Parts: sequence; C-alpha cells; structure tokens
Amino acid sequence: MLTTDFDIRAAIPTYAMPVALLIVIALFGILAPVFLTTSNFTAIVYQMSITGIMAVCMTFVIMTGGIDLSVGPVLATSGLVVFYFLHVASFPLIPAVILGITAGAITGAISGAIISFFSLPAMIVTLGMLSIIRGSALLAGGPDLHLVRNQPGFDFIGNGYLLGIPFAIWLFVIVSGLLIFIQRKTTFGLQVAAIGDNQRAAYLSGRKIRLVKTMTYMICGMGAALAGIVQSSQVHTAAATYGEFGTELDVIAAVVLGGASLLGGKGSVARTIMGVLFLAVLNNGFNILNVPIDYQLIIKGGIIVLALSMTEWANTKIG
Repeated sequence: MLTTDFDIRAAIPTYAMPVALLIVIALFGILAPVFLTTSNFTAIVYQMSITGIMAVCMTFVIMTGGIDLSVGPVLATSGLVVFYFLHVASFPLIPAVILGITAGAITGAISGAIISFFSLPAMIVTLGMLSIIRGSALLAGGPDLHLVRNQPGFDFIGNGYLLGIPFAIWLFVIVSGLLIFIQRKTTFGLQVAAIGDNQRAAYLSGRKIRLVKTMTYMICGMGAALAGIVQSSQVHTAAATYGEFGTELDVIAAVVLGGASLLGGKGSVARTIMGVLFLAVLNNGFNILNVPIDYQLIIKGGIIVLALSMTEWANTKIG
C-alpha cells in the first residue's frame, strides 16, 4: 500500500502565499470583473514597484534577524538629494541619481555598522536613525514640496514607458532579479542565511559576520533611496515629509507575508515579491470595491497577524 506523508508545517512558507493570492484574485474577479483586466494588473504592479523595491532589499536584513525602520526617511532624503544636485548644483541626471542612491547606501551602512560592531538591537538603532534622518531632511529641505522642473530624463524614471511597460516596473524587475541571483548564486547570499540561522556557528566557521550584516543594511538603504527617486519622479516633487510613518510597516509586512521569519534564517526574495503582490492586490481590490479605509486597515492588519503567526509557527516547528 502506497502512503504519502504531507507536512503542512513545511508547506506553509512555500505554498501558503501563492494559494492565498490566487484565492484573493479569484474573489475580487468575481465581485468586480474589471479587476481581471490587463490594464488593472499593470496598474497593480506599477503601484507596488516602490514598496516592492524596498521589500526585496529589506529581505536580507530580516533574514539576518535584523530590521530597518528608517526606510521611510531614507526614501524622502534621496529625493531631496537628487533635487538638490539637479536644480541647485546643476548636475547631469545620472550623477545626481547615483548620489541619491549613495546617500541611502551611506545611511544604511552607518546603521548596519552600529548594529554589527556594537551588538546593539536593530530596532533601537534604526528607530533612532529614523528620527535623525527625518530631522536632517527637514532641516535641509523644510516641510515644503520642491518641484522638479524641466527634467524629462528624471520624469521618465517614474512615468516613462519602455517597450510598452512602465519603466518603474522594469526597475523593480531588475532589482528583484539581481537580488534573487545574489541570494541563490553567491557566497554572500549563503552567508546571509547562515548568519540568520545561527550567528555563533557562522562566526566560528570563519564567516565575516559584521561585514555581511553591515552590507545587508547598506543594500536596504540603497533600495529605499531608489524607491524615493522613483516616487519623486512620479509626483514631480521632492519633500522631507515623504515616506511617512507606516511605509516601513508595509515593507516589513510584505517580507513577512513572503514567509520570512523575524527571528532570522528563513526568507526568500522571490517569496517577498509574492508578499508585495498580495498587499498590492488587496489594496487595489478594496479600492475598486470602495471598501472604507477603516475596514481595509482592520482586514489587512488581521491578515498580517495571521500570516506572521503561521510563518513563525511553521519555522519554529521545522527549523
């Protein structure tokens, strides 16, 4: 007699999100047929590109058992940096964008170095950095909107099309593909998983724990900076108030919905993309159905808590 054993705990991190996503898409499709149109799916992916870029970059941080709460202010600061170099310093577009991303890399590296070299809690350090970066951005740019004028190349980043697809989507795809390659095919990707799984064992095996952890925060900062540039391009303005409170929660929620464990060790860039898509589908479907925002928040919060509980339970049992 042939018998098969199916371990539901082992299946949750891999299959729960795709199944849930298909169910939600089918439900919204039945309630609002316009949801299933090609133009709407393109809009969903376009809308998720900013959060998606930050989430795939945050995945490595969470896989090490860390967290970065400063991505919102970094998003705002990068837009201001690009605005300054384009309009005040009259830099060409590419150097200005590079400097904006570099600003995010520096802030991320500072957070990562403090966490790694002084063994301080990531939540406390990045919460402090959130306040420092936001305050610095307000000092530099004030609370006003700064209009980005006469910059067709900059406008193209967030609003242009390449081969009929929004360029912002291309950026999201490129960043995601690069990070999937890094996770699966490089030593760095293996080290990230090893540190999150057992940092002490990784250290004793000769891995450069501090350097790797610092680099994960640097990558996260670069992702937030790129997302900030895309957002500033989409709305043609830069402001210190962008990336308001809640931005970092959406990013972290997407990573957790993708099956990553907040305890570290478990996570996947590819599954994070599924988590981002799930949140984007929920937001889009709720808006099409005109669901009040208070109900949206309650439903989304319940789903996130349920997903976190299931993921941590599964990872604890099978880890």
